[in-house]
Amino acid sequence: MQKSRLSFVFMNVGHFLDHLFVLIFATAALRLSSDWGLSYAELIPYATPGFIAFGIGAIPAGWPADKWTREGMMVVFFLGIGTCSILTSMADTPLEMAVCLTLIGLFAAIYHTVGLAIVVQGLEKTGVALAVNGIFGNMGVASAALLTGFLVDATGWRSAFIVPGAVSIVTGVLYLRFVQMDRTATLTTSAGAVTGTQPAPFRSLCCFAYSALSFSPPPWAVWCSRAQRSAFPRCSTSG
Repeated sequence: MQKSRLSFVFMNVGHFLDHLFVLIFATAALRLSSDWGLSYAELIPYATPGFIAFGIGAIPAGWPADKWTREGMMVVFFLGIGTCSILTSMADTPLEMAVCLTLIGLFAAIYHTVGLAIVVQGLEKTGVALAVNGIFGNMGVASAALLTGFLVDATGWRSAFIVPGAVSIVTGVLYLRFVQMDRTATLTTSAGAVTGTQPAPFRSLCCFAYSALSFSPPPWAVWCSRAQRSAFPRCSTSG
């Protein structure tokens, strides 16, 4: 239960960041218009490739999630979109900005394909979980202008990309650690279940001993056959 709740928290944070990142530029462009000498109307079209990537990137994002792991793709989401956001803060021309925003859009496309699947996996009733997760996504939309405007006024438009990017990378590292710990615990539990009654090497040794003794003179064969049927039924052979 604790594992599922913590995973749900990470997915909610991811949904918040997902919508936040795709809308940072819409507010930061107000400052860029003066820094780059372009009007707001001239800057906004450079965000279009990013929104297109945000839409069509869902299909290529879903394929590796099915072939690899959903959790692994969410780590790629957190680390990738955070890194691209920091790279965006280094853009010096509108063309560089457009390329970086496109990369943000590609990584942002991962969430709705993969994150929502993680939210509902294992649940019989998914309505409440999706509703709560949707609230976090909507809050990302609602707070994008507020947070971006605050950072732009406080330290400049570049920090509006750097700070959320750093938060996403830290979240990705924490989520990676969470996934690794969960898999380690699962492997340990599975190993304990397999070796809980009788160690595999010992069972193999006993089976080998039975097979060898079965080819000995008849008294040994009879004794081994009886012992095998009572103690090691898996080693017995049909016919």
